[in-house]
Amino acid sequence: MDPAWSTTRALAEADELELVTIGRVSGRPHSVRLRFAYADGVVWLRTGERPSAPDASGVRRRARSERQADWVRNLEHDPHARVRIADAELTAIYEPSADIAGDLRRAVDLLRQKYGAEWVGDWYLEMGRIPVKLRLGA
Repeated sequence: MDPAWSTTRALAEADELELVTIGRVSGRPHSVRLRFAYADGVVWLRTGERPSAPDASGVRRRARSERQADWVRNLEHDPHARVRIADAELTAIYEPSADIAGDLRRAVDLLRQKYGAEWVGDWYLEMGRIPVKLRLGA
């Protein structure tokens, strides 16, 4: 079987990929498994903010950067990453969004097509969700 064909098929059909970023503090590889969508050379991910700690009880409220997933913060620090899928390891680069609302709609539309409307609800468009674009082969 042609390795390029199996990678293309995996990008279209696999439920998850493994994203490897470089830890912004440790400098070591940081790996996480994520659901994703793929279109036109771009892997689309979305993340949600971690809920803020309540401040009524005297607990310090977390800053926005502290509510983001580590892998997003790693990409913001160093946009170079690797995507592992099937038997392939692909290079990727994080492209910060110039249109967060538009990119989030694009990511959610692609995720709905892939996983179904029941799994990808409208709440994906709310609650501080962040679209993440990774250009493959960069």
